Amino acid sequence: MRVLHMPPLIATVSVAAILGISAYPAGFAVAQQQPAPQVPAQAASDSPQTIRDRGLALIYGLDGAAADVPAGAELLGQAAAKGDVKAQAELGRMLVDGYYLKADPARGLALLEAAATAGDARAMTALGGALLWGKAAPADPARAKALLAKAAAAGDGEARALLGEQLVGGWILPRDVAAGKALLEEGVTAGDARAQTALSGLYLYGIGLPKDAAKARDLAEAAAAQGKPKALRQVGEMLMWSQRDAAGAEALLRRAGEMGDGEAWAVLAEGAMYGYLGGGSVSRAKFAGFAERARAAGNERIEVLDATRQMWGISMIASGPKTIERLQTAADAGNGTAARFLVGLLRDGNRMNVHRHLDNADAALAKYGATIGPDDSWRLGETIAAARARAPAAWAKLATQVASRPELATKDFGRDLYKANPNATIYLLQKKLAGEGLYRGALDGIAGRQTLRALYRACSRLPDDPPCNDSVMRPDVLGAVFAAR
Repeated sequence: MRVLHMPPLIATVSVAAILGISAYPAGFAVAQQQPAPQVPAQAASDSPQTIRDRGLALIYGLDGAAADVPAGAELLGQAAAKGDVKAQAELGRMLVDGYYLKADPARGLALLEAAATAGDARAMTALGGALLWGKAAPADPARAKALLAKAAAAGDGEARALLGEQLVGGWILPRDVAAGKALLEEGVTAGDARAQTALSGLYLYGIGLPKDAAKARDLAEAAAAQGKPKALRQVGEMLMWSQRDAAGAEALLRRAGEMGDGEAWAVLAEGAMYGYLGGGSVSRAKFAGFAERARAAGNERIEVLDATRQMWGISMIASGPKTIERLQTAADAGNGTAARFLVGLLRDGNRMNVHRHLDNADAALAKYGATIGPDDSWRLGETIAAARARAPAAWAKLATQVASRPELATKDFGRDLYKANPNATIYLLQKKLAGEGLYRGALDGIAGRQTLRALYRACSRLPDDPPCNDSVMRPDVLGAVFAAR
């Protein structure tokens, strides 16, 4: 599949011009909508480093300073304009990520380019990540790999963990298990919790490496000892769904939750509602307590789980309208997870008490698009278009649209397309496999023998032994073939 490449931004442009600073950088919408911030007085002789440190303290509320993001952003912008590389890197990350400051990808990337050119490893990591995922800029995996490798060689643990995990996983970068594992093991030896978490997950799920539950658990415990509970939650979740040790799984997940992993409480609630934590009514009785903890932790998925209970009648009377009402209430409160689920449910129905209603799905997407986010909104819009596509001409138009955003072609997107319209999705796969030389039959959206053989060949090429021999028509297999690059 063709990958779009972005030429490096010109790093020689002055930082002041990049920022457009007068009193405020143009990207700081928060500040623009308020009176000018009261920036702490500073001596003319203050170094850029001093100004930068003062700005970061105000943004993050450090060193006893009350948080004042607009004032801190002004100082950070001044330091960046004076050529402070670390200020450029920090400001660039904030503008690319959209945390603390309103996102301004163009300015953020320009600052990261300038700082990375000056040799700042943190900027290289942020720029490499942006080019890897293709969110703030067109994807450029080759340049992303080079930047991450350079940052990792300079000792940046985040770059080392990200690059190592991607090389072992082979999701975006070409798989190189030996190189990726070496990077992660280097991080583990250095006591880096990010590397411990990444390697634990790879062993747990058998991605690129043989499954090894014991190694996954040991690495998870090492990361947890440093206050990072994600891997512990993953190990507990796997143990819970395997039904081998409900009490042990609950204990691990509780530990992760108590350490601040809000998703652990949602996993516990999900296990409780489906009877995986002690069986039957004993398990289901635990739902309310776990749901309360998940909400207190700010977890969004718990509202989807509660709506699912209402939909299927788990510990309550089943009701489709009340399910929709619950999801709408959560979405109105800014819950993007509930909003995404709502649009998908209206698009597909559930063949019981919620009917497919594409116009309502369109309306929900229009109403909650900003909450859902641009990438997921685009994907959902295409799945609704797929649901309406009932003829080859419409399928061809859908294929053109989907091909226009290759960086958004994920496994889950493929699965959702198949749920929305199986025939249209088979057409998309036929067209993809024909382009790869695996299929020579008609583009008819029908999973006949030629199509099944081509799907099997494509599935057999996928890493990590997908269940091709079970059925290539499994939605997860079709999603993986769809997303393969």
